[in-house]
Amino acid sequence: MRIAQISDLHFGRDVAAVARSLLADLCDAAPTMVAVCGDLTQRARPAEFRAARAFLDELPAPALVVPGNHDLPGWRVWSRFTRPWRPWRLHLSTDPYGAVSHTADGLVAVGVNTARQWGPHPDWSRGRIDARQLAAIGAAFDEAPSDDLRVVVAHHPFLLTPPGRNRGLVGRSKLALRHLRRRADLLLGGHIHLAYSGVVDGLVVAQSGTAFSDRLKGEPNSYNLIEADGDRLSVSTRRWDGARFDTHLRTDYVRDGHEWRPTP
Repeated sequence: MRIAQISDLHFGRDVAAVARSLLADLCDAAPTMVAVCGDLTQRARPAEFRAARAFLDELPAPALVVPGNHDLPGWRVWSRFTRPWRPWRLHLSTDPYGAVSHTADGLVAVGVNTARQWGPHPDWSRGRIDARQLAAIGAAFDEAPSDDLRVVVAHHPFLLTPPGRNRGLVGRSKLALRHLRRRADLLLGGHIHLAYSGVVDGLVVAQSGTAFSDRLKGEPNSYNLIEADGDRLSVSTRRWDGARFDTHLRTDYVRDGHEWRPTP
């Protein structure tokens, strides 16, 4: 089982040479699925969505794609509040309010939209997950074979490290973790343009950096390559070194019962 995790493409601020190299690297990796964790565009403009659609069509494996906060119409207030997801529906042809899923032999993945039109705080880029979305995730997992790898794909983070602490966890993260504990294996996110992984409440959380935009936050462009085999799972961060993508860091995890932990 191999999952490629990419995020924060930001078409409109993309670097074409890095995008081409990423596609070549993904072809070599031959993933089972590509998880695209939001922010496909910079300003949700039609040309940016068209470029994102063309890129997705070149991926070498089925893609599970969720929106990010940049896929909303920014400060175009009328569009943001009356037809916020019209460009997304037009170019991506999925329902941003519903859960999307992908199943393969030994895998069930569910994607949810954590981006919101507004929030109860000044920073509207922060996202939330709600009870309806958690119920949809739970239903998909409950119908899957007991030994399937269960993956949640979102944009906003369930785990923060000190460099990104000020960005904030996805809203209602505690509720989500209680609901997903012992039901999910892997939570995938983006948003903060930093790559790392860890364990929260027995779940592996993997955050991917910006795949090929120039909106860097102190790290090079990167994506994650996740490999799973039974009770073992690894997250490898592949960074752009100026010429190609190469493995920068690999972290291994093992499952004991229903809970994951890092290997020594």
